[in-house]
Formats: sequence, structure tokens, C-alpha cells
Amino acid sequence: MVAVGFSLPKVTLWEDKPNQNVELPSQGKIIVVGVPGAFTPPCSSHVPGYVANEKAFEAKGVAGIYIVAVNDVFCTAAWKKSFEGGEQSKVHFLADWNGQFTKAFDATFDASGLLGPLRSKRYAAVVEDGKVTKSFVEDEVTNVGVTSADNVLKSL
Repeated sequence: MVAVGFSLPKVTLWEDKPNQNVELPSQGKIIVVGVPGAFTPPCSSHVPGYVANEKAFEAKGVAGIYIVAVNDVFCTAAWKKSFEGGEQSKVHFLADWNGQFTKAFDATFDASGLLGPLRSKRYAAVVEDGKVTKSFVEDEVTNVGVTSADNVLKSL
């Protein structure tokens, strides 16, 4: 499960519209945040910290913040716009529309009965030059503590 030493999956994600392909950079320091579902209450309280602190992350040498959700691209694009400052933010909201990235990162869980069978566990990973150097994973997907922007920022 998203552990130190994991390589960043070479999977194409979508940003803003269908077939607007994005591959996460393999050079530099980035933050990857996996969330169970756009617009869910825990996720919608989790992500604003990353949007609000993007400059503080930049000051610590982070070249980009990537929010990854197993949702369609229309959902993730609308979700970004729903946050204060979201449209102007450089934080990337990416649709892992078929769950390939989440599977490759060993971060899936079965959310049948609530969100559908395949969803992402809640995690944050510091990735440097394509390898996870720090990993933060919540014990319960509804928790937002270990993976909070403040906690990840303090670790840098």
C-alpha cells in the first residue's frame, strides 16, 4: 500500500476534460493525494488544505500537488471549481476514471454500497524523482489527519 520506495505508476490520468492526458512528472518533488471520492464530505474537507497551502508547499521545493480520485473527469473538474480559489489554483485534480493508477499504486478498497466497488484509500505521498520518499495512509478512509496538508507540510 503506497509505501516508501514505490515507483510512480506510468498511467495516464485525465485533467479538466476527457482525453486531456496527464502523466505525473518523473523528475522533481511532487505530492500525490489519493481520495475516495470527489464531493464526499471527508474528501471535501481534506483537499482545501492543499489548495490553501500550495505556496507553502512550493517554498519547501514541491513542484506540484496532484489530487487523484477514482471519478470521471467531469466530476473532478467541477470539484476543483467548487473550492474557494480552486479555479486559480495550480493544484491538479486528476480523474483516475478506470482506477488503473489506484490499482498500480496498491491503494484500492471496495466501497460497494456507498461509492461503488473500486475506490482509492486516503493517502498522501511525497514523490521525488518518481519514487515515494514519504507515505501517509489513513487507517480509515473517512479519517483526515495523517494525510492532512498540515501534517504532510510539517514532514518536509
